[in-house]
Amino acid sequence: MVPFVAVLGANFSDIWFTWIFAALNIILLFRTLEVMRVRCITNRTPIENLIMAITFGFGTIALWLGLGGRIWFTAQTISAFGIMFTLHSTLSRRWPLATLGVGMVMLTRVPEALVGIVPLAVYLHDLGIGRRVQRQWHFQPQRWPSVYELGAILAPFAVALLIHLVHNQLYFGNPLSIGYDIQNQQNYPAIKYGVVSWHYIWPNFVVDFLRWPSFNYVDPYDVKPQLDLFIDGMGTSMFFSTPLLAIFIFTAQGKTPQPWLRTTFWVAIAIMLVAILAYCTTGWRQVGARYIYAIYPLLFLLLAQRAAPLDTRWVGLAGMSVFTNLLLAQRFWEDKSSIEFMAGSAGIVLLACIVATIMIRRQEQPHEEIVPLVPEMVTVGSAYSSESTSQRALLEQEGVIPYQPGERNPQS
Repeated sequence: MVPFVAVLGANFSDIWFTWIFAALNIILLFRTLEVMRVRCITNRTPIENLIMAITFGFGTIALWLGLGGRIWFTAQTISAFGIMFTLHSTLSRRWPLATLGVGMVMLTRVPEALVGIVPLAVYLHDLGIGRRVQRQWHFQPQRWPSVYELGAILAPFAVALLIHLVHNQLYFGNPLSIGYDIQNQQNYPAIKYGVVSWHYIWPNFVVDFLRWPSFNYVDPYDVKPQLDLFIDGMGTSMFFSTPLLAIFIFTAQGKTPQPWLRTTFWVAIAIMLVAILAYCTTGWRQVGARYIYAIYPLLFLLLAQRAAPLDTRWVGLAGMSVFTNLLLAQRFWEDKSSIEFMAGSAGIVLLACIVATIMIRRQEQPHEEIVPLVPEMVTVGSAYSSESTSQRALLEQEGVIPYQPGERNPQS
């Protein structure tokens, strides 16, 4: 924000600045889902990808985080943009941009830079490390990258890391300190176990996954209990703020053309989640659970990798997610909940769900369970380059006929 403040001064709005990145997150998620469609990682249609991206923007805590322009929430919104940028660049095989995205995340929220596990794993996989041939694992690369290639890939991250270390040295007197240790000593002496400790895992787990809103009673005879969405600002479960994510618990994932990529996403989520749960606070003051916002982009890519098509149940859960986050946003920023707003939001969401259902049913494309026909090794290059066409022609000459989303499997 510094360059904008230098030019515009007091006229610069951090709220508009946050809104721009929140909107870019929706666009970038859609583009990432489209890369997955073009590379036959998923069998989604553009309409389904669009519905998923809109659900992310309005049906998760991304909505209220992106509204107010507070510095902590702006940082999280920009970090989410960096995570999206990293994932998009990784799946497009643009490695310098992928490490640039990791560097961007590190400069906003350091623990979330663990998303760098994804580009690292995909790059190693493309080199042939960890491939399985005839039931045997092979960990020797099929090719060794040149020093020039590694330098070009790592340069953006190295520059970001240098900026980060210099910043920490100048501000906190230690290149490895990000300031929270000093802040806790000065302002929060009640925090006894440091910035990161296993002692914090259970209370954070309760807020992130188990805690739900409550009802307030004036007295034992109150016949009109009031819903309390804020409940002291400690936060509520991600399954309350985004009911759509309950799909991961109650339904099977189904087949995917590249199971190793799905495994990579889950491993990255698990490692990032451990770092989040071991942090000394839950994210107070909040509605929902804002610290786990960093894993939402990966969760939505995993939603796209599921074999089942979007149906009425999916759209219904997405609508519930949007409705819930509209209420949470009003409660947090306006400090109230009104019947009129609830009714209006319910009507808009219901209409949106009807439109989404009609769009899905009018696609008139057979939506079969996807089968891994093309090789998992993908050549380096953009998902939208001419390499996809040449690769398809080569596979056809070899008797392997890849099919695009919406086409019937020619080998079935």
